[in-house]
Amino acid sequence: MSHFISATAGILIGGQSSRFGSPKWKVKMNGITILDRLWEACNRFETRIVIGKEQPRELGKQFLKDELEGQAPIIGLYTLLKNSTHDWNLLLSCDLPMMTAGLLEKIWENRDSEKDIIAPESDAHLQVTCAFYHRRLADTVEAFISNGQLSLYQFAKTVECNKVSMPKKQFFNMNAPEDLDTAEKQLRNERGEKTSGEGKT
Repeated sequence: MSHFISATAGILIGGQSSRFGSPKWKVKMNGITILDRLWEACNRFETRIVIGKEQPRELGKQFLKDELEGQAPIIGLYTLLKNSTHDWNLLLSCDLPMMTAGLLEKIWENRDSEKDIIAPESDAHLQVTCAFYHRRLADTVEAFISNGQLSLYQFAKTVECNKVSMPKKQFFNMNAPEDLDTAEKQLRNERGEKTSGEGKT
């Protein structure tokens, strides 16, 4: 059995973070930046890459500059699919600090060669910025963008998608500074539950 997920993980840092007030990927949770947390969560992928508008000097990770202008996750998806050597590609946003390797593996296990997207769904909401996209979608994504459409959520509705039901708490979306406190509290609670569970006999 392979120890790696035969896919590329593309982590998006391209947003302006206007509501947050600073680049989200630099924000630290329990002493670790959001980007480093997500990078570690993707450590079983054969390829990991960061996608954005301009490469930060201090990044220290493989970087892909967006191929198109505009601020939207679908721009990052297009860049990822056009440059990837893998059929399956994970698009992962820095908005999602609670993501774990285990959760990503569960999504990966539900891949279907007849589908174009493997996406988790929580409370009837499709998590399109934590989903696997097949490389064959590159031209379809380009055409969608060329028509002036930048909603990744709407794009996902136009293609074949394998929806994977998952708990909402894992997809906590961090958009404002106060969300960081909520995320850190949730992380502490999860660690406490894990420690408690390990202590039982």
